[in-house]
Amino acid sequence: MSDLPPLDQSQAYVVVGPNDQRGPYTMELLISEVLAGRLSEATPVWWPGLADWTTMGGHPGVAGELARRRAVAAPAAAPGWADPTAAQPAADPYAQPAADPYAQPAADPYAQPAADPYAQPAADPFAAPTAEPQAPVADAEADVVDAEVVEIDVVEAEVVETDMSGQAVEVDEVVVIDPAHHEAFAALVARSAVRAGLQSRVDAVNEQVVGAVAAAVEGQGFEFSERVDADRGYELRFDAADGDLVMVSLGKAAAIRPEDLRDDHMPITVTYRSGSRTGTADQGHGEHGDVVVASDEWTGQSTSSVSLFLGLGEYLDDQLTVDGEALVRDLGATVAVLRSRLA
Repeated sequence: MSDLPPLDQSQAYVVVGPNDQRGPYTMELLISEVLAGRLSEATPVWWPGLADWTTMGGHPGVAGELARRRAVAAPAAAPGWADPTAAQPAADPYAQPAADPYAQPAADPYAQPAADPYAQPAADPFAAPTAEPQAPVADAEADVVDAEVVEIDVVEAEVVETDMSGQAVEVDEVVVIDPAHHEAFAALVARSAVRAGLQSRVDAVNEQVVGAVAAAVEGQGFEFSERVDADRGYELRFDAADGDLVMVSLGKAAAIRPEDLRDDHMPITVTYRSGSRTGTADQGHGEHGDVVVASDEWTGQSTSSVSLFLGLGEYLDDQLTVDGEALVRDLGATVAVLRSRLA
């Protein structure tokens, strides 16, 4: 397999859907699209010098460049929790807005110079620096003789005590957090735990479907070889001893609540590719469920593919357990039909 072509030359071609080959593009553009999440690492790619098609994540040179750029970008990435159930990352209902005070490390998230909700008229530790605060005490029985308080979002105090001889002795720093902060944080954790529990049940159904899809394809004589998880779905690849392969693009359930799963569906595209089998090109009639057959003049390979929706209500029982046998039956039949369309 050859090395990467020059990143700024339009030489690379990709396949982004059934009979949808596009290019040429620069490798710089394709790598940027993968990093942005608009292209999968399982996207087929070819450029002059390659003996056969590969994938963006399967070519050592491309994979190395992706890993290098991710490593460079990682330190600058802002931590945060992205809602995995959001249909579009930009519309994540839990995303922090650009002006979120927590997104600015240097800014005090609780500082309100004009109207501090925690301000007390006389001895509030959150008062202006010129106020004379009451020093927190490290030991209820200690004789505190001096204290200096510096306020950010907690009260930090350097406490000095006297020993038995009256000599001043420094003790460990005391940090006192306003009780309201503890309460707010505990409430946030409780709400988050509820959402995490709901999401884990949805994720469990997604994983059951992935397992049933794998069992269905393997039952047709293929061996599982690769799985790529993305924000919105899964890319699965299966190989056969004769060189044929099956690729499955499976979307995730969009439901947020487990009780909505039975009314949800998962989009799926199954593609059968062969170098020894050929079929008559057929774009179908544009109707749902049409099997599309295409040939690649570069590689000599033929593909047949179909896009469908898996209605979860047909495969889930009242306990949200997937009927694996029914899914294996339906998807095994799908692979068999795709194979039959290639002579």
